[in-house]
Amino acid sequence: MKHLPLALLAALLPILAAAQGEGAAATAERSRIAAERARVQAEFQARERACWGSFSVNDCLAQARGQRRGALAELRRQEITLNDAQRKERGAERVRSIEQRALGPAPQPAASAPRVRGEPGQRDEQAAQRAAGRAARAVEHADRAAPRPRTARSAAQDEQDAARRTAEQGRRASQAAANVRRREALQQEVQERRAALERRLAARSKPPAQPLPPP
Repeated sequence: MKHLPLALLAALLPILAAAQGEGAAATAERSRIAAERARVQAEFQARERACWGSFSVNDCLAQARGQRRGALAELRRQEITLNDAQRKERGAERVRSIEQRALGPAPQPAASAPRVRGEPGQRDEQAAQRAAGRAARAVEHADRAAPRPRTARSAAQDEQDAARRTAEQGRRASQAAANVRRREALQQEVQERRAALERRLAARSKPPAQPLPPP
C-alpha cells in the first residue's frame, strides 16, 4: 500500500471501504440467520411439548413440524441468496484484480532509460579498441594453432620409447623362436615314440621259429 501511487490509492480506498462494509454486513446477516434458526428450533420444541398435553397429539405435532419446515426453508433461501451475493462480489474482486495487473507496472523513470551513445570521437575510439582486441585474439589463436618446436626432453623421450619398442620386439621374436623349437622337439619325440611302438608290434606279430629236425 505504501508504494502505490496516490491517484491509485485514492481510487482503491472507496472500493476497500465498500468491501469491508459488505463483509461486515454479510457477517451480520449470517449471524441473524443463525439466531433466527435457533429461535425456530426452540419454538418447535416448546410447541412439541405442548402438543403432548393436547387432545389431538398427531395433528398438533404435524402442524408444529410444518411451521418449522416453512420457517427453516425461508431461512435457507435467505442464506442461499447471501451466498450468491458474496460469490458474485468475489468474482467482481477477481476481475478488478486482473484488470489492475493488466495495467502493468508503473513506467520507469528517465534515469533507467538506456544510455545514449557517445560522441563521434568516442565511437571511433571504441571501434579502434574493439579492432585491437580482435587482432590480439587472432594472434593468440595463431600462436596456439602453430606447432611447437621439439624440445630436448621430447627428443630423449622419443629415443627411449623407440629403444623400448625395439627391446619388446626382440623379446617377442626370441619367445616365438623358443616356441617353434619346443614344438619341433615335441613333434620329434612323438615320432620316435610312434616308431618304437611300431617296432614292438612288428616283433610280436612274427611267426614262431620251426623246431629242429630229429637226428
